[in-house]
Amino acid sequence: MSKKRIGVIVPVYKVGKYIAECIESIQAQTYTNFRLILVDDGTPDNAGRICDEYAKNDSRITVIHQENAGVTRARARGVEEARDCEFITFIDGDDTIQ
Repeated sequence: MSKKRIGVIVPVYKVGKYIAECIESIQAQTYTNFRLILVDDGTPDNAGRICDEYAKNDSRITVIHQENAGVTRARARGVEEARDCEFITFIDGDDTIQ
């Protein structure tokens, strides 16, 4: 039986100080069949560029850049992108998971 794929959606806005730690905490999970969808919601800091750098080195990461539309729209855009996932979860860009 194959493992179910999890879509992990992270809205990204003004989290340049935290986003690397957030991404790394997701990458460090023992369950590896996930797709990390980072939605850059027009952030004015360097968080979008940081996301792009991580995506270059991990095929599980997708970065979406959009004009600022708010966290609800960023999450909705992530859900649209996660159609190939059986489960979806949300993590804030300034949080980490254990």
